[in-house]
Amino acid sequence: MEEDLQKVKQRIDKRLEQLNDQNKTDAPFNDAIDHYGKIEGYPTKNLSKVNMQGFPLPIRILGYFFMGTMGVGMIMVLLLTLFK
Repeated sequence: MEEDLQKVKQRIDKRLEQLNDQNKTDAPFNDAIDHYGKIEGYPTKNLSKVNMQGFPLPIRILGYFFMGTMGVGMIMVLLLTLFK
């Protein structure tokens, strides 16, 4: 019981430290985000700066194809609804 209480207190203290230190951007939000960052390589520091050039060429081509298809599809739907 005492060990569990100590673990909870340590977790609470850790969360309070993270909340107090607003300038620290590399601290994970929770354990799941920490897992994504360390094990799966999920970019947790700045999600707006994901480097698309770092992906392998087939994945980039597939991504550009799907994005282009969605863009053309949206334009087609807009044009078809306007001129119906």
